[in-house]
Amino acid sequence: MRSVTVVAPTSSLGGRRFEPQAELILHDLAEPAASSLPGATGEVLLIPEMPSPLGLPDFIALAGGSDWLRGRGASGVQPLLAEADCLVLAALHPGQALSSATIGRRIGWSPAALEPVLNRLENAGAVVKTSGGAHRVNPALLPRGSVFALEAKVKDWQKAVLQGRAYRSWADNYVVLLGEVGPVAERRAAERVALDGAGLYSSSGWIVRPRARRPAPARRLWGFEHLFAATASSAPAL
Repeated sequence: MRSVTVVAPTSSLGGRRFEPQAELILHDLAEPAASSLPGATGEVLLIPEMPSPLGLPDFIALAGGSDWLRGRGASGVQPLLAEADCLVLAALHPGQALSSATIGRRIGWSPAALEPVLNRLENAGAVVKTSGGAHRVNPALLPRGSVFALEAKVKDWQKAVLQGRAYRSWADNYVVLLGEVGPVAERRAAERVALDGAGLYSSSGWIVRPRARRPAPARRLWGFEHLFAATASSAPAL
């Protein structure tokens, strides 16, 4: 069992959504689930109701990424929450500088569309431009660790699965925190979650453990930037 630190998000969509009391009770399962996630080496950060690229998960768990978060904060680069910025950044390397033409071919953009974004990212400190006019990404922006979306549901586990599938378009995987249901419902939930390679956790512990996976690099970076924005002391910058 790894240590879990609960971090309240500094950014919010305004107000707190209504949740039935029974689902709030399920939130007590979040910490033990987070402490035993794949890749959970050292401290695990648990963020309730973090504004994400898509939706508002009950919890986001960052496993094995505390060093990344500290380095990201020390970089001085404001959170980059525009999907287009993350698409460009994900096409770059920290060591090998790429020309604008190469970057444009990789992401399918015209020079007219690409240059303003590169200039903005360079001014933000996210991209370094060489003397020859090529570009490298600031290594502090490269995600490290694993991000899991945790969704609590008393009985409507089908809805949690649908939400989880949406979340893992940018998160590494999802976990359903399941309430007390009958054996038939539990078996059906386990079968559905196992097909996704995701996780199912109840008061009895792991029913299905999530498998390691990775979303598309640009989407993953987008999710990590939202996580940084939610935990940074400065306001997010679009």
